[in-house]
Amino acid sequence: MHRSRLLIVAAAMIALSGCQSDADPKDRVSPRPGTSPVSPGEVQQFTSTLTPYPTPKASEMEAPDGFEPVFAEHVARHGSRSLTDGELLDDTISLWEKARDADALTSAGKRFGPDARALRAAMDRIGYGQLSKLGEEEMQGIGARTGKRLSSMFAAAIKDGAKVELIDSEKERAVDSAKNFSVGLSSTQPDLDIGKTKSDEKLLKFDNENNRYEDFLEDGPWKAEYNRVRKLSGIDDIAVDTLEHLYEPDFVAGIDKKLFYANGIFDVYRGGPAMSRDVDVDTRNVMPAKAAETFAYVDDGRYFYSRGPGVQGDDASYQAAQILLDDFFDEIDDHLLGRDNNPRAAVYRFAHAEEITPFAALIQLPGADEPGTPGETYTYENNDFRVSRIAPLSANIEWVVWAKGDTHVVSVSHNEVPTPVGRDCKPYEDTKNFYELEELRSCLGATG
Repeated sequence: MHRSRLLIVAAAMIALSGCQSDADPKDRVSPRPGTSPVSPGEVQQFTSTLTPYPTPKASEMEAPDGFEPVFAEHVARHGSRSLTDGELLDDTISLWEKARDADALTSAGKRFGPDARALRAAMDRIGYGQLSKLGEEEMQGIGARTGKRLSSMFAAAIKDGAKVELIDSEKERAVDSAKNFSVGLSSTQPDLDIGKTKSDEKLLKFDNENNRYEDFLEDGPWKAEYNRVRKLSGIDDIAVDTLEHLYEPDFVAGIDKKLFYANGIFDVYRGGPAMSRDVDVDTRNVMPAKAAETFAYVDDGRYFYSRGPGVQGDDASYQAAQILLDDFFDEIDDHLLGRDNNPRAAVYRFAHAEEITPFAALIQLPGADEPGTPGETYTYENNDFRVSRIAPLSANIEWVVWAKGDTHVVSVSHNEVPTPVGRDCKPYEDTKNFYELEELRSCLGATG
């Protein structure tokens, strides 16, 4: 089975940093095209694939007059987690120990080692790739708010004996996310029948289960586009700046695999926020702000071409998500046509960024709806796509079906905020985020 995610170790899984109010001139990296500097004192941001869940805005869905919610479903990314592997973190700490013994640490470098060790100890306690306490809180909060937001629908479900179904990808962090979502939902709907979580790897880990998509990720033409992002970013030079933030230049000159170790520093940088309930470390200043921004840009570029909107005229980067889109419509049809042997009021799925990102591109969620122009390299200046916005930790895309007689409309929310989808989808009457079911089926291209 292919594992394309491991191909890009040198590309740095990546994210933007908080600020360096006391950074030396050598720590300041020239902006690449289309970027703006991060202001001193700003909180840590742009942490790419390890961005914790954003605090949702208060956004109760206001349905058209006379419509009541009758069915809900979503797909979510698992909650905040530890790093998926500790090997690079170990190597990074080992390099720091060599620099310490060689008396080659900068002032930032002296702070780096203790924080990196504390972060590693916390990850050792919970396990690599596992939900952090923050991840548990995120999922419980989403579940609780869902119970309040759809209280009338769940009240009807309790009366009618309908249950809630949970489905996970079989990965432990997705399994635990489903459990914590259930805890939150039960806290506001204690009488609701929530079924035992089921696993469906084909549906919710399709990056490993779709052979055509695996081949694309392994050897597809997206890599040429991505390499142009890397070249534009100047990532190899930025790696040196990142290392010299912690270590003296003479020591850095003797380091082999500079990009490899700079990526390890980034792992500490981006790992801190997701572990904030498990360990008290501040990772904002472990790398220069502009260096972190560059790493984030490179990672966004990788997702943009391999799993996001990609290049205009080619849907290979997101077409594998069709199985998930069709399942959304199948679940609605099963409910409305009475095809459920065990009636369900809602279906909640728990997956990964590798599934959320192409699904968002397929349904043309804002920020994931604009493919790149052939021959033009993705930058922050020419495209709004950011993994941290589309698929942060605990990201979710929710559909709610509302009924008024025989008329059914569907509302769509992204991270609990109402959103439009599909550039060609026509909203119902005077609404912005409600679509007649058949309009949505047609404009999004359901094939089920």
